Amino acid sequence: MDFFSGFVELIKRGGPDMVVLIVMSIIAVAIVIERLYTFSQQHGDSKALLRSLGQKIAADDIPGAIKVCQTNKGMLPNILQFGLQRGTKNRADITDALSIALMENLNTLEKNLGIIGTIAVIAPFVGLFGTVLGIIHAFDDIALKGNSTPSVVAAGVGEALVTTAAGLLVAVISVIFFNYFKTRIKAYNQEMIVSANQLAEMLHFHNVGEPIPTDLYQPLSAPRPAPAK
Repeated sequence: MDFFSGFVELIKRGGPDMVVLIVMSIIAVAIVIERLYTFSQQHGDSKALLRSLGQKIAADDIPGAIKVCQTNKGMLPNILQFGLQRGTKNRADITDALSIALMENLNTLEKNLGIIGTIAVIAPFVGLFGTVLGIIHAFDDIALKGNSTPSVVAAGVGEALVTTAAGLLVAVISVIFFNYFKTRIKAYNQEMIVSANQLAEMLHFHNVGEPIPTDLYQPLSAPRPAPAK
């Protein structure tokens, strides 16, 4: 209860500007939690997934490979499933399909990050606005009381310092998570590009009946004729 009372008192000292900063912080925290959950749902072992798909493809079991993707969670299995559904096409068509799926899922990973970035940028300015209001308040008190003793200006200066500190705190936390998510997205994007290219390679060489030098795909059947274009 003491903590809650102190928090409420801090908000009162900061003035109306603190309400804006609190709303911004709530929005930022909600987005961070949602993004953390989304990232936790991504597939963790791309090599194991590709190896499972390679075994199905080598056995000429494309429906089985699609089922493997459907039983795994995350964006990567969805992307690879998109390519498998076009597995009988030529390599260019498979690669184009995978590229489209990659772009769509990248946009999903970046969802709402722009809001966190915006909060990180404007929070210090919102705090600075509160600082200006606090200084104005201090000068109004000086004019009203006719002197500038510390007791007169303390309330206005306190309001100015509280909003400045709150604005900087919200901005720092937002920047940390914004950069963290951007780094994670970059890593996921690179992983998905490599995995998509490996799948396209496996499907292409399987379709033309030629082995490829990778442990992800071990052909089990005799060479097959290339599909008609």
